[in-house]
Amino acid sequence: MKFFLNEVLENHLILAIFIVFCAGLSLMTPNFLSTENIFNILRQSSIIGIIAVGATFVIIGAGFDISVGSVLALCGALTLGLQYSMHWALACVIVLAVGSVIGLCNGILSVTIGIPSIIVTLAMMSVVRGLVYLYSDGYPFTLVEGASEGFTFIGQGDVGFIPFPVILLFVVVIVGQWFLVKTRHGRYICAIGGNKEAARYSGIAVDKYQVLTFVIGGVLAAIAGIVYASRLLSVSPLAGQGYELDAIAAVVIGGTSVSGGQGSVLKTLVGVLLLAVIGNTFNLMGIPVYSQLIIKGVIILVAVGLDSYARKRR
Repeated sequence: MKFFLNEVLENHLILAIFIVFCAGLSLMTPNFLSTENIFNILRQSSIIGIIAVGATFVIIGAGFDISVGSVLALCGALTLGLQYSMHWALACVIVLAVGSVIGLCNGILSVTIGIPSIIVTLAMMSVVRGLVYLYSDGYPFTLVEGASEGFTFIGQGDVGFIPFPVILLFVVVIVGQWFLVKTRHGRYICAIGGNKEAARYSGIAVDKYQVLTFVIGGVLAAIAGIVYASRLLSVSPLAGQGYELDAIAAVVIGGTSVSGGQGSVLKTLVGVLLLAVIGNTFNLMGIPVYSQLIIKGVIILVAVGLDSYARKRR
């Protein structure tokens, strides 16, 4: 029993908390576990979940990216704006390229030049947000009459009874977990985050794989922007603000070490769902948004504190 409890506490604590929390809510609110409510929570958390998968790779590689909210806004606005002159599929391809270029710039400035990643992405967050304002002239981009069925399906469609954004989220999670655990590239990223110099002496191209984590984060932020634009068919210059905080919170709550080298995409998904359930509960209880922000900040501090304490103890 002691071994079992230690195993749960060390490796499956976030999953246990999530199950207990959902069980308590189901007893207090009988409709909580209804199919409609579950898919509603999953749909709402799909955008943050996709961003959080990218943030998982960046943090495991011992970096930070707080520009993803601005990248989502720029890519969402571009997705709608480009459709006035080209097919939506081509617009999405261009947007993915834009996300990868922004991630590449973050990686080169942080890894190659040596600027701390949090400073680089803080500056990039401001630059990209400014580009959103320039591109949109400060007004929301809206696409209603010219929206094609194929594009609206990305954010609003269903496959059977499952929303397509939910399917997309789980595909991203499965591919991300496979890449992290089953490929040498994923193992290299973990090794670099755990001990950069040891990885370098082992013959791993450290700079290359660290830059790769930022590119992954940028591409997934762009995908989230496409889903966001497809779902609402409107993107304001303020879109995505605070999403980077939600993504990092989900990653840290999911057990990914802020020092790098250790983490799981699957546990990040659990962290995303836990935050979504907590947010849904707060809304049902009528807790003000500013109080939710305070609680969310406290959750991040507690999660990071526990991680730091565990590392120091080991």
